[in-house]
Amino acid sequence: MPGGAPPPDALQLRDLWLRLGREVILRGVNLDVPAGQGVTLLGENGAGKTTLLRVLASGLKPTRGEGRVLGFDLRDARSVRDAVHLMPVDAGLYPDLSCAENLHFALQMHGQAGDVAGALGRVNLAGVGARRVRFLSAGMRKRLALARAWLLARPVTLVDEPFANLDDSGRALARELLGELRERGVTLVIAAHEPELARAIAPRALRLSGGVLVEA
Repeated sequence: MPGGAPPPDALQLRDLWLRLGREVILRGVNLDVPAGQGVTLLGENGAGKTTLLRVLASGLKPTRGEGRVLGFDLRDARSVRDAVHLMPVDAGLYPDLSCAENLHFALQMHGQAGDVAGALGRVNLAGVGARRVRFLSAGMRKRLALARAWLLARPVTLVDEPFANLDDSGRALARELLGELRERGVTLVIAAHEPELARAIAPRALRLSGGVLVEA
């Protein structure tokens, strides 16, 4: 706003290190992501992409260094988690809840209201809303996880392998849903092995290699 302080970057990391046991996973990571930007995170298996997403979601505490999410210190886990949604590669759903119950629960956790039936319809799961997640196929679980991220539309959304376990129509749907989040001003970080798909939504590309993050 004119005359006011500029909004904080959505993500800021300064010389961030993470050691798990004897292994160093992240090495001096520096990162600035403006609010609303889309970032594709590239790297081989085991490069640390999933770990970095978990750090940004305050699920892992850095060994050394500083980090902020929408101005909140990463050590303030409650504030960070209120602003962030992490969609893990395994979808992170509750297997004994139905599809609709999973979405209702996610909304309740964030104190939000939302159109659960509409979200299920958006991902072609309207007919299985009452089915427990444990009885869904891997592709259906991924669609449900995408519906949850789309329904929540948290200011920072972190997505791990959104195109895995999806056929061509499912991948097209994932592109649409994630693209709509960008249009709504969500800051999006996508870790993916399909750079051409991810960068169509999140054009800035970063690469993790040996725990070091660089512009791709």
